[in-house]
Amino acid sequence: MKVVFHKKFQRFVRRIKDKVLLEKIAFEIDLIIKKPKSGKLLDHPFRKYMIYSVNFVYKKNSYRIAYTKSYESDKLLFLLIDSRENFYEKLLRIAK
Repeated sequence: MKVVFHKKFQRFVRRIKDKVLLEKIAFEIDLIIKKPKSGKLLDHPFRKYMIYSVNFVYKKNSYRIAYTKSYESDKLLFLLIDSRENFYEKLLRIAK
């Protein structure tokens, strides 16, 4: 399976200075790669794109990772990682 990161995802990760948060993100990504359907399938309007979401908490901040799996090309595309605030509005801009 090929893993691809969207530029918004990469930009968010590059800005992080906290090493422990980076390790937590890497851990969550590894879990997603092992079990792509472990995340929650998002509702409308994201359901038509088959976008999944995984949540985790670090230092009282809730973070979400949005990803989708392409079965035709066997790719796992990580779309967005961000805090809960305005997450779905940002994801909607990426999905369209």
